[in-house]
Amino acid sequence: MMDVKCDRRQFIQGSLVAATAIGTTGLLGCGSNDDIAPAVFDQPPVLRSANGVLSTVFNVGYAEISVQTPKGNRNTKLRTWNGFLGGTTLRVKPGDRLIIVLNNKLPPNTAPLPPDHNTPHHFNSINLHTHGLHVSPNQDNVLLSLMPGDSYTYTYDIPANHPAGTFWYHAHKHGATAMHLFSGMAGLLIVEGEVDKDPAVAAATDLDFVIEEINLKGLALEPPAAPPAPYQVPEYTTPQPFQNKDSFFLVNGKYQPRLQVAPGRTVRLRVLNASARNAMPISVDGAMLTVISLDGITLPMAKTLSSLTLAPGNRADIILRFDAEGSFQLKKGAFTNGAGNPNPQATLAWIDVSGPNQHMSLPTRLTTPAQLPTILPSEVTEKRSLVYEMPDTGGPVIGGQVAPNFTINGVRFDPAVINQTIPLNAVVEWTLQNNGAAFHSHHIHINPFQVIATSTGQLNGFPLTEPVWLDTVGIPALGSVTVRQRFVDFKGSFVLHCHVLVHEDIGMMALVKVV
Repeated sequence: MMDVKCDRRQFIQGSLVAATAIGTTGLLGCGSNDDIAPAVFDQPPVLRSANGVLSTVFNVGYAEISVQTPKGNRNTKLRTWNGFLGGTTLRVKPGDRLIIVLNNKLPPNTAPLPPDHNTPHHFNSINLHTHGLHVSPNQDNVLLSLMPGDSYTYTYDIPANHPAGTFWYHAHKHGATAMHLFSGMAGLLIVEGEVDKDPAVAAATDLDFVIEEINLKGLALEPPAAPPAPYQVPEYTTPQPFQNKDSFFLVNGKYQPRLQVAPGRTVRLRVLNASARNAMPISVDGAMLTVISLDGITLPMAKTLSSLTLAPGNRADIILRFDAEGSFQLKKGAFTNGAGNPNPQATLAWIDVSGPNQHMSLPTRLTTPAQLPTILPSEVTEKRSLVYEMPDTGGPVIGGQVAPNFTINGVRFDPAVINQTIPLNAVVEWTLQNNGAAFHSHHIHINPFQVIATSTGQLNGFPLTEPVWLDTVGIPALGSVTVRQRFVDFKGSFVLHCHVLVHEDIGMMALVKVV
C-alpha cells in the first residue's frame, strides 16, 4: 500500500533535550466529513531513549490554538505542554532513566488558597504523574505543587524487569487535575520490550490512539464574526462546572480523523482513555478487537472482543484487521456515568479500507511477563475494604454552593493524613465497594493489581473468567470489585483515588504509605 504523508504537529525545540525524535509515515490518510474540514489521522511527536536515557523539557503555559470541533475550527485558549494540544509520546526501555524538566510558565494564581484543600483551586499550579509506571513514589511524587515560575526535574529509574506496554503521563495537581485533563494535558509513555518482538505483533503497524475529552464553554453557540475572546475550559468555580458544557472527543488532537489501511493488514492501536470523567465502550464496525494488553500488562492469550469498555485512565493495545473494503467507524458507545450524566455514543475515528488484501496474521498466544504471576489466595497477607460513596452532606463549598461529597471510607482526602499503612512485601486483597449511583474508577499508584472478581461477573465489558492485571478499574454503581495487589520494591507515600477526576479533585482520594 502506498504511504501517505500527513501533517505533523510542530516540535517545540526546547523540549528536545538529549533525546531522539522520530517520525511516522504509512497507513495514514486524509478524509472528509460533512460538518468539518478533512481530518488527518495524525501521530503525536515521539521521543525515544538513547544510550539508556531519555531527557526532555515540558514547558507548561497557555496557548491559543485552533482546535477542530463538531462546529469546525475554533480558536481556543488551553493550558498545554509545550504549546500544543496533547503530549509527546515518550518511548523508553526497561532499565532506562527518564528525565523530565517541568517548567511552570503559567501566569500567577490570583485567588488565595481555600480553607478546604478539597475545593478546586490554583489551576495554574502543576505537577506530573507517570500513570502505571512501577517506579519509586519518591520519583513519582504527586504531592508536589509547582507554582507559576517554579521548575522541577523529575527523574524516573525504570526497573530492568519492568513490563513492556502502554502507560501514560498527565498533570496530577490535586484540585486542578480535571481542569488540566480537560485541556488535553496527557501523553503516552511506552515501555518497549519482549511483546513487541512477537512476530504477529511486530508485523502490525504501531499507532498511538489517545482519546481526549475537551470541555469548552460556549461552543454550542455560533460565534460572532470576530469573537471577543477564544473559547476555553470552564474554571472549576461551581459545583458542576462541566455539566451542560460542550464536551467532544479528539483522537491525537483531531476530531474524527480518518485512517487509511489495506484489507488484511494488521494495525496495533495503543488506545488511551484520557477523559477526565467518561468511561468508553470501544467498538469498530467491520472488525473484531484483538486485545493483547490491558493497562500495559500483556495478556497470556489475546482476547477477541466485539467491544471493550475503558474506564478513565485505562489503556488497551488492540490489533485490528479488516477483511473487506469500505469505510468503518471506530466508536465509543453510550455509557451512563451516573444519574443525570448520560454519555452518548460518538464516532472517534473513521477507517477507510481499500486496496489489495495483505493476508496478515492476528496474534493468539502471548507471553505473560514473568514478574507478574497470578496472585494465589495463599499469598494474601491481609484483606481490606475501600468504600467509594457520596454522602448527602459535608461536601466543600464551591462558589458559594455546597458541592457533592465524594469520600473513600467515609473521609475526604487530607495530604497530612495517612489513610492506609502497608508493610513492604505485603499482599493485600481489596474489596472495592461503590455505594452510590455514580460510576467510579479506582486507580492506585506505583503497583498494579490483579482483578479476581466483580459483582457483575464482567470486567471492561467482557466476562471475567480468569484474573486480569490492571492499574485502573471501573466500579459499577452499587457494585463491587475484588483485587489482589503485591506491594513490592518501593517504600514511600503515594495515593489511590477515583480516576473520574472531577470526583478526585473534591475529595475522593486517599494517602497510602508503604513501610
